[in-house]
Amino acid sequence: MRAYQRFKRCIGQGNLWLYVVSTLDKRGPLHGYAIIQELRRLGFNISAVYGYVLIKRMVADGVLVEVEREGRKLYAPSEEAREKLKHVVDDLRNLLQLLT
Repeated sequence: MRAYQRFKRCIGQGNLWLYVVSTLDKRGPLHGYAIIQELRRLGFNISAVYGYVLIKRMVADGVLVEVEREGRKLYAPSEEAREKLKHVVDDLRNLLQLLT
């Protein structure tokens, strides 16, 4: 069913920032390749190139901030992204209550 496929794409590939921010919130700052590996572990079949483009876009959009540690560039969620993630979780809880 197309509607279900659109739903899966929307909450999955269409909103990878949610998964990235949640992961970094739990694990702390990570380097780019570790973020890509984490997304793959979660079932997203993304290339390394797409992963790095995604990370750069999230930095440009203010979702992620670059952190320098021991000469390595790591990424952490911005405070605004953390706040927005909380709102998304609340919205999803409300949606689940409406649907069940």
